[in-house]
Parts: sequence; structure tokens; C-alpha cells
Amino acid sequence: MMLKRESLEDHISRFCDEAAMILDMGFRATKMKVGLGPRADVKLCESVAAGVAGQGSFMVDANRCYTTSDAFYVGRELEELGAYWFEEPVAPEDLEGCRELRAGLKVNIAGGKAEFNRWSWRRILENRGLDIAQPEVCALGGISEYLRVLALANAHFIPAINHVWGSAVTVAAKLHLLAAMPALPGGLNPCEPMLEFDTTHYVFRDDLLTEPLNIQDQVKSRDGYADVVSG
Repeated sequence: MMLKRESLEDHISRFCDEAAMILDMGFRATKMKVGLGPRADVKLCESVAAGVAGQGSFMVDANRCYTTSDAFYVGRELEELGAYWFEEPVAPEDLEGCRELRAGLKVNIAGGKAEFNRWSWRRILENRGLDIAQPEVCALGGISEYLRVLALANAHFIPAINHVWGSAVTVAAKLHLLAAMPALPGGLNPCEPMLEFDTTHYVFRDDLLTEPLNIQDQVKSRDGYADVVSG
């Protein structure tokens, strides 16, 4: 659910429709963008939370649009609304702000998709500013470095849900990575790693392969699951 140059009221109407459509497709959660301003964003989140109530989870991606104080304002509202995570509420370089938010909010703080190697990830994880790590295999340069970051996250007891966006080749690779990841965080009824998937049409994903991935068709027919690509 993306922001556009339209009024708050139009955003609310469109986001509610899109959230219902995504859940109807068989997905178990939906992620929304914010960035209209703290108070407008809260109203937008309230409408989405009401729309998904009892049907699935919702996540909020701020794309680093807030100061720490504004992130606290929005984050406290997200606690009450039951958001699963609050993604990149402040600039990822603001390690102190991330740590303060994680310590002061109950909603999960997620981030890390713009980090490019294991050393920057080590600094983030040692800072204890994330509840959920979101490594991006393309940003990290490939699967080998991704697996090193995943091991670091596991060593710091931070669940990882890989960030997913890009071509069909990228999505296929990330399906394999998901299949190799441990459950979050373990136990009798663990939360399985999730595939992040943009439901809008993207030509380099949907039209690139002679045999399309058909993620949406699989999710709809298989109660939220998709096969790992073979061949």
C-alpha cells in the first residue's frame, strides 16, 4: 500500500480497499507505507487496523521519515492498534534513536534493508536497536554474505525476515533463503519466516520468466503458502 499525491481521505479509502483485497488474495498480513505526517499517518493506520482486525496482521513501513520524537508518537499509537512491526521509523544511521525506540516501545522495531555488509550489521545488532532484522540479499551482494548476516542475527537472538523486492530471479533466490531459515524464534508453535511480496504488477518479476512464479495464485490456493522454485 503506497503513498500517492492525494488527500488523507483518499488514502484512507484506498488503503482500506487494498488491505481487504490483499487478505482476500490469501495473504496473512499486509504492509502499508506512511509519511504524510505523524497525525495523518496515525489516522491512516487506524483505518487499516480496523480493516484487517481479526483477519490478519499489518505492518507499517516509515522509510525513515520521522524524527525520534515523532516516531515515538506514531509508535505508541501502533502499540494500541496491534501493528506487528514498525519498519525504519528513523534513519538507519541513527543507532541511538533506534535503540531508544526499541527500549521505549512495545511494537517491534524492524530494519536493516539498506545495509551492505556483515560489519555494518554487526554494529546494528550489537547496538540492540532492532526486534526484527530485515537483511536484503541484493544489497548484501549475494547469498554468502546474507548467510553470514543471518548467522550474526541468530547469534544475537534477533529474528530475521528477509526484505524482498525485485525481479523474478531475486524472488526465487529469496524463497530458497526462506526455506533455509530457522523458525522465529522456535518453540512449540513458532512463527515461520514470511515472504514479503508486492502485489502490484512488476514487469521484471511477473513477465521475465517463461514459467512465471505465480506467487499470488499459489498463496490463494494454498492457504498462504508458496513453493520454493526448482529447476
